[in-house]
Order: sequence, then structure tokens, then C-alpha cells
Amino acid sequence: MKKFVTVLGATGTVGSKTLEIIRENREEFEVVGISAHSNVSLLVKFTIEFLPKYIVLSNLLLLPELEKQVSHLDVEILQGEEGLSFLASKKTDILVAAITGFAGFKPIFQAINSGIDVALANKEALVAGGHLIMPLAKEKGVRIFPIDSEHNAIFQCMMGQKWSEVDKVTLTASGGPFVSMSRNETFYVSPNKALKHPTWIMGKKISIDSATMMNKGLETIEAAWLFNIRKEKISAIIHPQSIVHGIVKFRDQSVITHMAPTDMKVPISQVLAWPKRLNIKLKEIDFTKIENLEFKEIDIVQFPCFGLAYQLIDEHPCYSVALNAANEIAVNLYLNYKLDFGNIYTLVAKTIERIEINELNDYQSIVDYDNYARNIAEFVKL
Repeated sequence: MKKFVTVLGATGTVGSKTLEIIRENREEFEVVGISAHSNVSLLVKFTIEFLPKYIVLSNLLLLPELEKQVSHLDVEILQGEEGLSFLASKKTDILVAAITGFAGFKPIFQAINSGIDVALANKEALVAGGHLIMPLAKEKGVRIFPIDSEHNAIFQCMMGQKWSEVDKVTLTASGGPFVSMSRNETFYVSPNKALKHPTWIMGKKISIDSATMMNKGLETIEAAWLFNIRKEKISAIIHPQSIVHGIVKFRDQSVITHMAPTDMKVPISQVLAWPKRLNIKLKEIDFTKIENLEFKEIDIVQFPCFGLAYQLIDEHPCYSVALNAANEIAVNLYLNYKLDFGNIYTLVAKTIERIEINELNDYQSIVDYDNYARNIAEFVKL
């Protein structure tokens, strides 16, 4: 029996990899719906190939072009934020949430509220709203499967294990393109250099987050919510080879690690097929050709964004909402050559210093607070 799949953010790296896996396993999956922000040509290509019932385009200015190119197909075109929410609530076996940034929060919340299992590749939703999303998932009987390679690695390490026996969970980080450079050396580095990740092929925003190590900080907050563990049980280390993706140490000092090729097809396929495994076509790890596996601590002087984010685990949710909002503003400014690389941290830190704490008890309060934090970030003086 085929598993029905909806893919939000289908034209991005994770979304495209998801559809690649489905392409290679047609007998296992059927696509219900796909969404894209502005990549009309790829959305059309996927629509013709997978014939989903629904497609969503967020960028309304490009809607006429999309309608023209798929007019001969039996597909329902949805648009904007409303269309995304509608698709997220439509019945499917699993929804792959691959939209980048806070934009993914609403459809993820909608899917969980509709009782749909989520394959989560959007860390920002849990960073900003984990205190609402995780209890809601429990209430609705929804399973949240992590697609991020590090969280999926921990998920796999814990199969058959008890969380009560875990001493420490460790996420690994490549260190990004500037792992061997000081903060002073990278302060004025150009976006072109920051976008050149040494091991992973990713979108622009996450590539910059990897360069600042904010990405790993956000992932530690995400891990706390996903696995219901406190800060003292979470750590992160630099592992440039990106072969070991996650480490779990138990109270008897036993250690289980997850190793896999550096390709997002591994965690995506594990989640899509769960509890089975698929035969994925990838270059295998040849252990006889691995000269060394390096591990080292993350220097928070060199990477202050990581230190700032890690510090906010277990703190009031307002802080992590503001952290994420300000970081999105800062990265966008940097990519548009309006902010120095080194001032990404400064802008985020100053935003957090200026916020007032409010109660975030429902969906709308989180959305409103995100807007509030963005307004502060946009007017921070450096």
C-alpha cells in the first residue's frame, strides 16, 4: 500500500531530495501536494512528473505564469499563505516540512492541529514555538520525525533505547567554511565566501547560518524540544568530515553514534519509509579510505552566535522567538550587502537585549511576537 506524501518547499534542497527518493521508489509513495515560493519552472517540472492533486505558489506575482504552464493538467492551484495552510491541513500520511525559516511555522502548526504526521526539516518552527507544538502533537497523536541530519541521527541512535538512561546527546557540526579562521579574520568576509559550505549543499540562508554557527545553536534548541531534554544533556562539537552526525552517551558510558554519507537523502529516506528502510543509491562510506575523524569543541569567541543560541535553551520562549527573528533579518541584510558578517551576531544580541517578555500562550501570540522582534531588529543601531 502506497504512502501518501505532501512536500512543502518542494523546490528547495530537502524538497527536491524528497521527490528524488519518491522518483526512485514509485511503488512506495504517491504525492498529494507540493509547494514552492517562486521557482515556477521547477514547480511545473515536478507537477508534470508527479501529478499531485494540489500545488501551491507563495509568490502571487508569478501565479499567471504558473497557471499558463499547467493549464493542461488536472491539478488544483492554491496561492499564498492561505493556500499553504489549506494544503498543510489536507489528509496525507506524512507532510514533509521543508520550508526555510519562520514562514514554515504556520503550515507546520496547521498540519499538526489537523492530526497529520510531520517530517520536520524546519528547525525554526520548534525554536519559536516548540512550547506549543510539542504538547499539541502529543494531544493530537501526531508523530514528528526529524529530517535534519543531526536530529535524525539521534532519533536513530535511540531506537530501542530509554531516554531515562541517556547522559548526553551530542550534535555534530562541520564548522562551516570559516572553521580555521578567527572572528576578526571573518568579520568583513563577503557573502560569496560564506555561501561556500565545505561539505553540504544547502540554501543560502542555512549556508550563512552554518558559517556563523547559528545553525548549530538553533539545532540545540530544536533538540531540547524534540527529545524533551534539558540543556545539561545537550552539546555540540565540530566534526569537519561530516560522517558522524549524532552521538548519544548513556549513563554506563556506552556510546552509540550514527554515521552516514554526507547526503540528505539518508535522513529523508529513513523518515519517509519508517519503520522500514529503502535501498538508497548513494556512494558508500569506505572506512579503509578515511584517514581520520576529527572532533573539537566549538569556540564561542570564534562563533558567538552558537554561544548565544545555546545559552537560551530552557529560557523563556520569547528569547528564542527573538533570536530567530533577528537572525533572519540579519542574514537577509548580510546577503544584500547591508550588514557585515561579524555584525550578524551583534544585531541579534542587541535585539534580544531590547525585547520585553510577554506570555506566548497561543499561535497568534507567537506570530505577533515574531513581528515585534523583527521590528526591533530592523532598527537596531550598531
